[in-house]
Amino acid sequence: MDLQEIQDKLNILLEGTERKIVFWYDDDAAYVDEIDQLELAGDSKVIKLTGSNNFATKLLLEHQDLTTNYLVYAPFARPEDKENSLVDIFYYSEHFYSDKLIQLMGELNIPPECQDEVKLYKKFWAGNNLQKFKSLEIETYTNESIDLGILCVLAGVKTLSFEEMLRKTILAGFNDNSIIKKLETQKIDRVFWRFCEKQYGYKDSNPTIQKFLVTMLVTYMDAQMNGNEPKAWKTFVSSKKNDAVVFIKNLMNNEESKEFYDGFASKAADELNVTGLITQIPLADVVSSDALKEFDDNIIDWIAAKLEDQMLDEKISGMTIPEICETRSKSGYHFSSVYREKYQMLIAAYHVLKEVSLHRYQSTIKEAVEDYVGGTYLIDTYYRKFYYYLDRIGMDTNIEKIRDLVENMYTNKYLTDFANKWNQSLTDEEYDAYTEIRQEEFFSHFVRPFMSESGGGRVVVIISDGMRYECARELLDNLDLDEKCDAKIDHMLSVLPSETTLGMASLLPNKAIQVDGNLDIFVDDLHCGNSTAERQKILQTVVPKSACYEFDSVMQAKQAEIREMFQDKDLVYIYQNQIDQRGEGMRSDNEVFNACQEAIEEIQTMIRRLTGYISNTRYLITADHGFIYKRDKLPESDKIKMEKITASFKNKRYLLSDEPILNDALVSRCMAYLSKLNTVFVTTPIGADIIKMPGGGQNYVHGGSSLQEMVVPVIKVNTFKGKQDTGLVNVELSSFHHRVTNIEVKLDFMQMEAVTDTVKPRRLQAFFVDADGAKISFPVPITANIKSADAKDRLIQEKFTLKSGRYSRDQEYFLVIADQDDEKKELHRYKFEIDISDMAY
Repeated sequence: MDLQEIQDKLNILLEGTERKIVFWYDDDAAYVDEIDQLELAGDSKVIKLTGSNNFATKLLLEHQDLTTNYLVYAPFARPEDKENSLVDIFYYSEHFYSDKLIQLMGELNIPPECQDEVKLYKKFWAGNNLQKFKSLEIETYTNESIDLGILCVLAGVKTLSFEEMLRKTILAGFNDNSIIKKLETQKIDRVFWRFCEKQYGYKDSNPTIQKFLVTMLVTYMDAQMNGNEPKAWKTFVSSKKNDAVVFIKNLMNNEESKEFYDGFASKAADELNVTGLITQIPLADVVSSDALKEFDDNIIDWIAAKLEDQMLDEKISGMTIPEICETRSKSGYHFSSVYREKYQMLIAAYHVLKEVSLHRYQSTIKEAVEDYVGGTYLIDTYYRKFYYYLDRIGMDTNIEKIRDLVENMYTNKYLTDFANKWNQSLTDEEYDAYTEIRQEEFFSHFVRPFMSESGGGRVVVIISDGMRYECARELLDNLDLDEKCDAKIDHMLSVLPSETTLGMASLLPNKAIQVDGNLDIFVDDLHCGNSTAERQKILQTVVPKSACYEFDSVMQAKQAEIREMFQDKDLVYIYQNQIDQRGEGMRSDNEVFNACQEAIEEIQTMIRRLTGYISNTRYLITADHGFIYKRDKLPESDKIKMEKITASFKNKRYLLSDEPILNDALVSRCMAYLSKLNTVFVTTPIGADIIKMPGGGQNYVHGGSSLQEMVVPVIKVNTFKGKQDTGLVNVELSSFHHRVTNIEVKLDFMQMEAVTDTVKPRRLQAFFVDADGAKISFPVPITANIKSADAKDRLIQEKFTLKSGRYSRDQEYFLVIADQDDEKKELHRYKFEIDISDMAY
């Protein structure tokens, strides 16, 4: 800057009607010989500081001359405030800087004690960096905050956060890291590593991003394993454990860095020789850590081995196999999304093996049905879930033997055994004398009373072709979780044969159902085939304002079209054909369990849709029949041969004939139970076998006589508009000590009541907040849907991880339990003390 430019700028500062004092610290004394050449405006004068005339200057400016404008020139750097007796005058005066960096410091109000730090990075302050640095809005300037600001600008971070800057730097990669290169160019890389040491305890003579991450990862594992990691890893453990835990958790949970962490963790596992050393880690500590996929693989191998050996009562840290699987499936465990389906498959396998050994067939058909709906149906659910998840994850070697065990246990020790005993007890006399609800009584027992209930309103009947009882129980559980639904389940004993045409006819209003040998059906003298139009005609003879629709036609209709379809209707039957259609397809029969899941979801959607579009609030959900499904096809030798058997209608699970069929593998029953005019006999396999016939479709069958085919569900649903606040289970914190001493903490919660018909389940979330209400932990979902009356079964343990921040014993913190959909709707709030001593913030 030349002398003329300096003079012009000084005169601008000295302008005005009020008295002006301008301080100029010329750090390098570059203008000491030219200061006397300045021509200042008006009567302005110059005072030259010597380092020993501060008192005289102060006396002059504040007492002896209070009107003259002065330039106070110092041919040296500005002293620190505590050593500067003119500091008070300096702060209410104007400032001039001839050195651009010093001028910059003045503009930013950077104190003189930071001058050396600013000058270290002269190259940095050129170009756009200055504006980016200003936009960080640093409140207090220190050497450290200036360094951090420079690091953030170079990393492209818009907030003053080393944690964010570090994350951005790490995401730039291990090799040829562009941000590290920038730091090295600006010669600030040593400061970056100094921050890593101070905040995270990482120190190395030749530091790299990769080695830093390995240190953080091993320290994270050390914290989770209580120091029980292999000795070979100990050298990587940092003293800043809580900070390492927060750092790794943030890396895991941040959407931008999740994928990077997974890739790094895989490479780190190879470097650390995890597969070779994992046997040195106690299983209890492996179960407690979510750092590496190899830990889940190790747990799954252990569970698979126990299932193969049928050692079902084995535990780790007091947890049963299902409890281990459920814990590892929770969202708080990083790789849960990768392994959740595999764990759910193992849970299902465990329960098939366990439950089959515990259940025994009851002696009468009434007791057998009550036992089935009381809990035995779950064996079918677990079998379905096993293959549902197995098909999604694919077969591998450590599952093959488990699959064979599940198939053998389910097919031979459960399905075949129960079917045989069921058919031995289901004689014509027993069937005729069955006093509980029968499928042909559906309309009179369920539909008509529902239509007559106080409050009125249209009743919608959704009939899902092939939805067996156990699928309906899952649908019920899902509906229970919807606070806008009140759902209850009942059951009926189906007609025989348990097939679509007759099953659908029996759900219509009827006095007599006639069936001939070709499965031609008449309901009260009206023909009833598989036509929706024919079913509607029969329905309208009893309920004139009624209609029958295909499920897809309603789902695909617009709101205005749905209103027109349902207008003035007192009763509507809707027919869903998801399960049966897929199950009977030659190429899609193994997709039937996927179809079950989709059917459940579709029905929930339909209920929400009709409730929202046309304010319909009353529904009945039922089925025409259930089904039997076995994954392994029967060998030809095990099929029932049709030799010397005469039948007018043939199916893999039933035959129709004018006379009973005498065969040791079959049982015949007269269909007079539907109408005295029926003389046809229906013949079904005694077991779960099929009749040998040409064509495909051997895995999914129905029409026969078994609990799975004949126990038909009925779900009664009332929906409401707006959220319901009553009749929900309560969940409370069960842990007595409200003190957190680690960045990760496990807490116990108690679901206070069992889920019943009158007390509904609920979805909640729990999280920590500070006194201002800001979240300081990642939210943890809690699903309170446990039906057990035993309190110990309703204990729920969840793991929380605090976010990075400053924590003090003197501040107030709270654990909040709130609604999962609306966190403002708090259920409980508990005061906590957080005492974490080694956080570096």
